[in-house]
Amino acid sequence: MNRFFATVRALTAPAETSDPLILSRRTQRLSIWEGSLWAVLWGFGETYIAPFAIFLNAGNLAMAFVGTAPVLIAAIAQIAGAVLLDRVGRRMPIILVGFSVQAAAYLPLFLLPVLLPAGGIPVLLAAITVLFFFSGLAVPAWMSLMGDVVDPEDRGRYFSNRTRIVMYTMLAATLLAGVIINRWKNEGNPVVGFGFLFGIACLFRFISIFFMRRHYDAPLKKTQDNVYFSFFDFVRATPRSNFARFTFTVALMNGATQIAGPFFAVYMLRDLHWSYLQFTANAAVFLLSQTLFVRWWGALGDRHGNRAVLVATSCLLPLLPLCWAFSTNYFFLLLAQVFSGATWSGFNLAASNFIYDAVSQEKRARAFSYYNVLNGLFSVAGGVLIGAPLAEFVPAAFTLGPVHIQMISSLPVVFVVSGVLRALIVVAMLPRFKEVRSAEPISTMRILWRLGVGQPLFAQVGEFIPLIRKIYSSSTGRNGK
Repeated sequence: MNRFFATVRALTAPAETSDPLILSRRTQRLSIWEGSLWAVLWGFGETYIAPFAIFLNAGNLAMAFVGTAPVLIAAIAQIAGAVLLDRVGRRMPIILVGFSVQAAAYLPLFLLPVLLPAGGIPVLLAAITVLFFFSGLAVPAWMSLMGDVVDPEDRGRYFSNRTRIVMYTMLAATLLAGVIINRWKNEGNPVVGFGFLFGIACLFRFISIFFMRRHYDAPLKKTQDNVYFSFFDFVRATPRSNFARFTFTVALMNGATQIAGPFFAVYMLRDLHWSYLQFTANAAVFLLSQTLFVRWWGALGDRHGNRAVLVATSCLLPLLPLCWAFSTNYFFLLLAQVFSGATWSGFNLAASNFIYDAVSQEKRARAFSYYNVLNGLFSVAGGVLIGAPLAEFVPAAFTLGPVHIQMISSLPVVFVVSGVLRALIVVAMLPRFKEVRSAEPISTMRILWRLGVGQPLFAQVGEFIPLIRKIYSSSTGRNGK
């Protein structure tokens, strides 16, 4: 414990050097700590916004908003953040303001269960809007900063390691939050439980800002007029821009995903009548699976290129919602979450790293914001314009000639539609963009075969063996004294 606090003090103390290389490495370590504290916010806060909305009796349209609008709100904020970054010329003030307001926005959510236990959906949606807007405002500055402090050749390794550590923390936070809210529900006070979760989320975001303040804010190159491009310039460049085609491919995939995305929590808690503990275990399995696979995907992307990872994982994405459409067995759906976590960890990591590879430092903040705006627009379109009407109006029973199909609700149809559209996007869009850096070629089938035989898990075992030996040797050494 003393060593832990000594490490914290050393990292958060003012830097004693002006060497950019040393400061960049220090920032990489600080970013892992800051990300882990954010993970507590995610586990206690963002994970339980949808269950809280269900607790407040939100309808399908409100749930579609809760599930998809934050992506668009944050994306629009990122455009404002990119413009602000150009004008301010420093990243840290924007990041600190964005993080601080994001933390404060959890206070209404903390008070809402107490003040408005019988309703409060408008207040909830307003708080979500503020929360995600200011979170998004800081993203271009944060992305730009991290792009400067991490060496391009090391991005796959560093970000996969950081993601893995952050996900372990998310897993622990989600499990603990699930135990807490389930206990309060069993005692007849879920209102107090939700308030407690959101209060903890607020507290840990403020603590993370303490670590963020010590990041190295490297000098930002002033954006030249000849590198400025508007959102409409970006869209018009799609036929000839590899990055724009990549962006539309990912945005379409996310749009098809969000047809079903907002309704998984509804399906689990309302239709399948899962407890909060079962809901939490399902989310935890998804996080654990991502944690186990993400480092393998990072190494694969470094060696074979991020496009290869995107193509391989995209081939699996259409299968994920079908698991939920054709089975209600709890343990089968836990297994489906393992499959889902393994797939999404590779897709999301490769998409993020592809942007770092494809866009210069001067354009990176703006490119990230435009990328996220398109993802937000397609996500809202998928959830609000397609998913919500399907969930609201599609019948739960069909008669096709002599065959009668009775479903638990209309949501399995929503899941099937999402899967079919994902498959169409794979066929139509993946061939339209190319790898942007030199990489060793590999076939998609080869990647899927390695994944199928469990190579990522064997790699994890290989990592733990030296650690176990070290712990064993240390233990026997102490016993021999």
